[in-house]
Amino acid sequence: MATNAKNAQNAQNAKTSKSYVDLTIMLVSHDAFRRDIRRLEKAAAGRAQSGPLDRGRVETGWEIFKTQLHIHHEGEDRDLWPRMAKGLAHRPDTLATLAELEAEHQRIDPLIARVDAAFADPGADSATLEQAVGEFGDCLVSHLEHEEQEGLPYVQEALSEKEWKAFTADQRESLGLTGAAEFFPWLLDEATPGNVRRINSFMPMPMRMALKTLWLPAYQARDSWTG
Repeated sequence: MATNAKNAQNAQNAKTSKSYVDLTIMLVSHDAFRRDIRRLEKAAAGRAQSGPLDRGRVETGWEIFKTQLHIHHEGEDRDLWPRMAKGLAHRPDTLATLAELEAEHQRIDPLIARVDAAFADPGADSATLEQAVGEFGDCLVSHLEHEEQEGLPYVQEALSEKEWKAFTADQRESLGLTGAAEFFPWLLDEATPGNVRRINSFMPMPMRMALKTLWLPAYQARDSWTG
C-alpha cells in the first residue's frame, strides 16, 4: 500500500507540474510488476514446500508477466529514453542515469532466462528455482525504484506537450487492440479503486465496455498463478 500511495503522489505531482504529463499507467504498471514478482515468489516457495506446481497455471501467469515486461522495456528503450535524452542534453548526470536504466534492462534479461530454465527443468531442485526467482525479483524491484526515483521525475522537464502526446500515441499504436485486450486486465488486477477509475477514464466508451464484458472475463478465466 505504501508503494501505491507513493506512486499515486508521483503521478499527481507530474499532473500538477505539467498537466499534459500523466504517469499513472507507467506507475500502475510498476505496481503490477511488483504484484507478479510476489506471485512468482509464492509459486517458487510453494514448489519448495509441496512439490510440483500446477505448471499450466503458473506458466500462464509467468508468460503474461514476461510479455508485459518486454513491451514495457522496449517502449522505454526505443522511444522514451531517446526522447528524454534529447530534452536533457544539458543534464549530463541525468543522461548517465538514463544509460544506467537501459543497462539494467540488459541485466534483467538473462535473469528471466534463468527462471525459464528452472521452470522448464523437471530435475531442477526447489532451491535452484527459488534462487533464480529471488535474483530476478531483487534486480527488477531495484530497477523499478531507480526508475521512479531518478528517471521518471524528469519526463515532464524533458518532453514538450507535443513530444509527450507523440510518445503516448506511439505506445497505443504499438500495443494495438489485441495487446490492449491482455494489457488492461493485467494492469488493473489488484489495482486500487482510484487507479482503476483513473485508467478507465483514459479509455473511450467502446474500449471500457470491451474491458468489462470481454477482456476481464477472458483474463480471469485463465486463472493465472494459482498453481
